[in-house]
Amino acid sequence: MKTLLGTGNVHLALLVCRLWLGAMMLYHGSLKLFGGMERFLETVTSKLHLPAALGWLAAGAEFMGGALVAIGLLTRPAAIGIACTMAVAAFGAHAASPWAQKEFALSYFVFALALIIAGAGQFSVDALITAKSSDVEPSERVG
Repeated sequence: MKTLLGTGNVHLALLVCRLWLGAMMLYHGSLKLFGGMERFLETVTSKLHLPAALGWLAAGAEFMGGALVAIGLLTRPAAIGIACTMAVAAFGAHAASPWAQKEFALSYFVFALALIIAGAGQFSVDALITAKSSDVEPSERVG
């Protein structure tokens, strides 16, 4: 128990951050993709003056990026997609909104930024892949 709750357990903290951000992005992305896409695309095209394709990319970044972040697979690229989407949400869609409406998007942005900087941690699929590839001799590696 001392190890689990001891100071300096960065990998556990990264797991908690990944699971929270991943779950929230999956939730918000699923709301868009499975029933709210028309309304979302209306906001993207009329309020932000962006192509509808970027709306689809944003919803995909939330849904698929959330799933990838939660399991810790391709964490940094997925977190980049989430961070970009949340930056547009905070500074574009909610630019004129009160702080309370920007706060969640900015919080998600900061979580994603932390994962971009730190990576997924040892409790992730990324770590499993890295560990397996480091067991292979350099001359045997593919690519």
